[in-house]
Amino acid sequence: MNRFNETFRTKLFETIELIENNSLVEMVVIIKPQSGKYRDIPVWSGIIFSFLLYTFFMFSSAEFGVYMIYGMTILSFFFIYGLVSVISVFQSIFIKKKRKIRNVEINARAIFQKGGVRFTEERIGTLVYISLLEKLVYILPDRGAENAIPVEEWKEIKLDFQSIFDTKDVAGELINKLNKWQPVFAKYIPPVENDINELPDDMNVEL
Repeated sequence: MNRFNETFRTKLFETIELIENNSLVEMVVIIKPQSGKYRDIPVWSGIIFSFLLYTFFMFSSAEFGVYMIYGMTILSFFFIYGLVSVISVFQSIFIKKKRKIRNVEINARAIFQKGGVRFTEERIGTLVYISLLEKLVYILPDRGAENAIPVEEWKEIKLDFQSIFDTKDVAGELINKLNKWQPVFAKYIPPVENDINELPDDMNVEL
């Protein structure tokens, strides 16, 4: 998560402050490396690869020694297991999309509850949850914010935020999206006098 460094954090908090100064909404942005453990993915990857290698040895026209077949099959399992465990890109390839979506939603809703995003006085807390391994953005508005902004606007907002993963500069694009939709929050959830910031901008919720 090197791209999400202190410079980015400063820009993020400034952007959130701008949104909250121009609207009543309480914005919380949480970025996590991943939303699931997926411990089974490296195991199954190793099993499948070692089985394929063993099948190659068995049906190849070339002759291989018994010890070589046994040793290479075992080594291939541990090699692929370690490779997939360390390199998250491989995990992402093998995880089903439905599983990714489910894990991201579960984590986002847990943070929404545990972090107290749902406890603002006007029920206008809005969570923007970004999960990097799954490459998914889950936006969860509280009841007040959800009802204030038209359904079609929310659909467009959520779809637009998901496109941050279409570029290499995910961090920069996230800031762009927050700035882009700031006028919408200001339009439908206008600020009030003596508004109090009820939620910390640097919220960090461990699940």
